[in-house]
Order: sequence, then C-alpha cells, then structure tokens
Amino acid sequence: MTDLSPFFTPQSVAIVGATENIIRIGGRPLDYMLRYKFPGRIYPVHPKLAKVQGITAYPTLSDIPDNVELCIVAVSAALTESVVREGIANGIRAFIVFGSGYAELNQAGADAQQQLAALCQENGALLLGPNCIGCADSHPRLIASFSTAMETSTLKQGRFGFVTQSGALGSYCLAMLDRQGLGFSKFIATGNEAGVDLAQGIAWLAEDEATDVIGVYIEGIKDVAAFRDAALQAARAGKPVIAIKAGRSAVGAEAAASHTGSLAGEDVNYQAFFDQFGIVRVNSLSEMIDTARLAIKQPKPSGRRVGIVTISGGAGVLLADELADRGLETSDFSASTKEKLRAVLPSFIHPANPLDHTAAVAGDPQLFDDVINIVGHSDDHDSVIVFSGLLDSIAEKLVASLKTAFSGSPKQVGVVWLGASAYVLNELDKAGIPVFADIPQAASAFENIAFATEQQQRLCQRPDRQWPVPAANPAVEINTRTLTEHHAAQRVQSLCDIAFPKQSLISKPVTQTEVESRASELQYPLAAKLQSRDMTHRSDLGGVLLNLNSTADVQEAIDSLFALADSLQISCQGVLLQEMHSVSYELIVGIRKDELFGPLLVVGRGGIDVELRPDVQIAALPLSAQEIKAQLLKLDSAELFNGHRGRAVVDLDALAQSLATLTNGYLKDNNLVELELNPLAVTVTGEIIALDALGTEVCQ
Repeated sequence: MTDLSPFFTPQSVAIVGATENIIRIGGRPLDYMLRYKFPGRIYPVHPKLAKVQGITAYPTLSDIPDNVELCIVAVSAALTESVVREGIANGIRAFIVFGSGYAELNQAGADAQQQLAALCQENGALLLGPNCIGCADSHPRLIASFSTAMETSTLKQGRFGFVTQSGALGSYCLAMLDRQGLGFSKFIATGNEAGVDLAQGIAWLAEDEATDVIGVYIEGIKDVAAFRDAALQAARAGKPVIAIKAGRSAVGAEAAASHTGSLAGEDVNYQAFFDQFGIVRVNSLSEMIDTARLAIKQPKPSGRRVGIVTISGGAGVLLADELADRGLETSDFSASTKEKLRAVLPSFIHPANPLDHTAAVAGDPQLFDDVINIVGHSDDHDSVIVFSGLLDSIAEKLVASLKTAFSGSPKQVGVVWLGASAYVLNELDKAGIPVFADIPQAASAFENIAFATEQQQRLCQRPDRQWPVPAANPAVEINTRTLTEHHAAQRVQSLCDIAFPKQSLISKPVTQTEVESRASELQYPLAAKLQSRDMTHRSDLGGVLLNLNSTADVQEAIDSLFALADSLQISCQGVLLQEMHSVSYELIVGIRKDELFGPLLVVGRGGIDVELRPDVQIAALPLSAQEIKAQLLKLDSAELFNGHRGRAVVDLDALAQSLATLTNGYLKDNNLVELELNPLAVTVTGEIIALDALGTEVCQ
C-alpha cells in the first residue's frame, strides 16, 4: 500500500504560487489553513512579496529554512516541472499539482504529464494531480485544496472518507456532508491521476482509523487490479465502499461477432465488477450520503428482515413495497410479539408488519412509546424503520421514545419523518438515529447496507486467489481469427466435458455417395450449418437449415449452403451436419478477455434473441464451481432450473463444475480470446448439450 501520510499529516507545508487574493487557487489553501488553524508550519512561496496573507513568504523553495514535507504547486503547467525539480532537490517527497493543461488538453499536455509523473517516480516522490483540487483532512485541519466548499465549512470531523476524480463533484459532496452535519474524515481529489489514483486512495482510507465509510466518484478506473485489491482491503476492514460511476448511458462495446461481446458492454462490466467485489453503486450524492449516514450511525444488520412501525397505513404499504422491490423482507411479527402488542394496542389496530398505530398516537403518545419498545426489543427483525410526519406538538415525546427504545440496540434503525423540524433532526442525529427525507431514500439506504454487509462477509470468507492481469497495453491491436462452429466445439471439448450433438463435417467437393454415407451415421432430423469464418450470425443470412428428414433434404441443403457462400463471396470451411434435439430451454455461456477487466464469464438465458431482453450475470475469472452456481442462481430465470411447469430439472452442480473446468482451461490457453456456447441447451430429458459454438483465437 502506498503511504499517503505526507498528504494528510505533514508538519510543514509550502505553497508555491501563494497569493494575497484569497479567491485565487494560490490564495485559497493558505486562507483555509490560517482560518481553520492548521497546527503545522506554512511557507508561502512568492518571488516578490515578503509576506502573503500575513505570513512570511520566500522567493523559492530553496530559500525556506526548514524541511518541507508537502508542497502545493499552484502555478501554470509551464512552470510546474521546474518547481517540482527544485522541491525534490530540497528533499520534498509529496507534491499536489493544481494546474491544468495536461493530458486533458492535448498530446503536448499528455507528454508533459508523463514527464512530471516520471520525475516523481524516479525520485520516490508522491504526486497528487495534476489538474486536481487537492486533498483535506478534518482531524489535523489540513486543507491542501482550493475547493470552494471550504468557504463556509465548519470542518466537522466525520467518519466518511471521499475519493473523487471530479473536483467539482467532490466539492459538492463536501458541502452536502457539512450542511447535513455528517462531516468528513479525509478528502482526496485525484485529478488526472499521474500519481495517486482512486485505488490508492481507497486502500489508504481502508486502513485509516478515522474513516468508517469510503465514498468514491468514478469516471474511469485506470488500474482494475489495484482497484480490486483496494476493494477487497476495504471489505476485510469492514468498511463499505459507496461509488458513483459516471457514464452509465455511454455507448459501451460495439456489437461484436458474438452475443457475448454485445452483452458485456462497458457499464454492464463495471456493474458486474462492483457486484463481485462488494462495491455499493448509487445514483446520486444524496443517495451516497444517506447510505453513509446509516452505515456510520447504525450497527450492521444481521439479515434482510425489516420491521415497520408507521403512523400511516398508506405509508406503511408504500414502504413495504419499496423494500420488497429492493429484496428486503417485511415478514410478520412472531406470535409472542403479537401477544405483547395486543396488550397495548387499541382493539381496532391489528398487530401485523407493517404496524400502523394510526393517528391515535397524536392523542396518546404513550402508545408510540409502548409499540416501538416492543418492536425494538423483539428478535423478529434485523432492522426497524419508523415512519412519522409533522406532529410538532408531541415531537419531543416521540423523539424521547425513539432514543429510549433504540439506544444501544443491536438493530439497524432509521426514521422517515416527513416535514421533520430542526429539533427532530438535531436530536435524533445526536442520538445516532438517521432521519430520511422520504420513503425511497430510506429503502435505498437499507438495501445498500444490506448488500454491503453480505458482500463483506462473502469476500472475507473467500480464499485468496491469483487474478489474471488485464493486457498491459490494450491499445495494441492483436490479430485474431474467428473459429468455425466445428473448430470451436473441438476446442471446448478439449477443455471440458460439455457435450455436443453428434455431427459430421462435409467439405467441398462432395459426392452423393459421401452425403448418403455421412447422413446414414446420424439420426434424423438433422440441421445443416454453413461453416465460414466470415459468417457468425448465420441464421440471419440463411446459413442454418433445420428439420432435414431424408438424404434428399440433406443433399439439397448442402448444395444450397455452398451456393450461399459463393453468392456472398465468403470463405467456406464446409457444411456441418448435426443431429437435432428437443429443447426445454436455452442458456448462453460466454468467456471473453475484456481490455479493462480481464477475463470475464457471461451466463444467462440464451438463443438468437438474447440481446432483446438480457437476463445475464457477468463476473471476472477465475471462479470456483460454487461461485458459478451462485451466478446461475442469480438469473431472473433461475426458477427454470427447478423443473418449472414440468420441464426437466437441471443438475446445477454438474453444470457449474463443467463451466469451472472450461473457464480454468480457457485461462491456461493464451491463444483463446473468446468462446461462446449459444445455445447451451437443456433438452426435454434434462441433458445439457451445446447446440452451437463460436470462438476467436490469436493468429499464430
């Protein structure tokens, strides 16, 4: 792990480009550190001024009569490299470069950025930026940033650490954290990431004693392997990683020869990566902060069962609906809990979950106290959500009841209080009980924390493994060639025990006698498939002919397919005759090397229309048979495996083991780029058989 402590606990900070103007980027960090009383030594560097903002200034870094641990560089890109060189010569080992005009601008800027990065790397110096707004640590009150969020900040010490590739989004987040009273621990804006990147920031926060929850804003991951390791490090530390990923709607991978290439688009791969490595993906800063508040204020839930106490029957139903949509359970109360509730509830209130104690609480606040004490101390649920609204006249009593019922409770608790007063918000916040503005916000936060908790447990229990490293230079094109179905099937069968239909390859020239002989070895009905490296989606172009029931049908089909190849002026490696099978349902299995994420496995519903309404799961390899089975069971169509409506029952353990063997073989074969089985069919008798195969390999 890269030691980032010089950015957060320096005893001395130099600001090159410091200025009297506190609204300029060279003036803001000095103003902030003076205003918030940073306890370390501050050295403004200005070529002409003897003092800047009342502090003794020095013409150059070399003139500072002290060891400088951190240098903020707030000058133009043209001057930055010389400043860093001078700093390195004077023993400085950490630099924050604010300036823009680097890789985000043009190739000349990219070259200058590379030179700056190489300079720091060669001399063992840390670099944050360039083109970044810096970093901050609320505990030593270090503000090495020009973020405008610090203009009105209280610099509240919180337990939320944030790493961002966007300075503006980072500033908005800091402002929201401050105004909502949550505060922050550390803030890191990575900018162009010539040095410190997201992964290093997450890894540092995972070990930071002042941080409990890690937020991250992502535009793109530079080093997937390092990011994965950082996510696993955070999981082992019990710290949720909450991410916003920009570019959800961006066009991902272009339609490829295989369905797998189309299904595994850029954003889909990011989502699969997040799911596999326990990263909570949210859609907004508000959702991130709501989730972080719940994680910081409340204990982790031991399960997904949620009890609901509400003043409104309609709100209770809405809340139950939202929770159900997110995979959370609102199971009923136990018989013993119902008995206790009946003893305190009016006869017209039914003791069920959600529990609506009605507006009767407005005239009898003790009813609220009795109900939440019973629900809060029962073992029926892992979490409790209380819904209320307005009730300013009895708010003090209700708040006191909530504090009493849930103080020190092992349950995760949250409150939805519509129109909550400042008193309610402040008192419950001090008691560690988060208040949500509305029902969807609460449901999302509870779902996110349930997911994070489950994934942390899974990742901590999983044995360590060696992950394949993605291509070092994905920009370098590799010459590949498409395998025909026949050759792809041979490669698959060399790697695992997946069965294919009995088949025979017929090449030109072919005689009637040979056709009769080959067909007689197979059982009708047959399929005839054109084998051409230039035709992948054959059914769209008439390259597959089905239900051939005689030698005459076969001869006609072969002649037709050879003629099709000639008319399309494509290569022809023959016609494959194949026995047909009655299919119960179809799967797709794809394995491909993604330039960013490395080898991926795609499993899902298959067939020719697989892309119309995808039902797939994607995960990075390697995977155990047990993990592949878990992927299959996460499909929306997983019920089909259990013999839905009289269909055959699938032996998932055997299928998962076959796929594990196939993927392990694929990982060992450096020439294979992609394999696809579509459809991998389940026959009416429960047999699993690959009816089609596609592959791509590196040209030798």
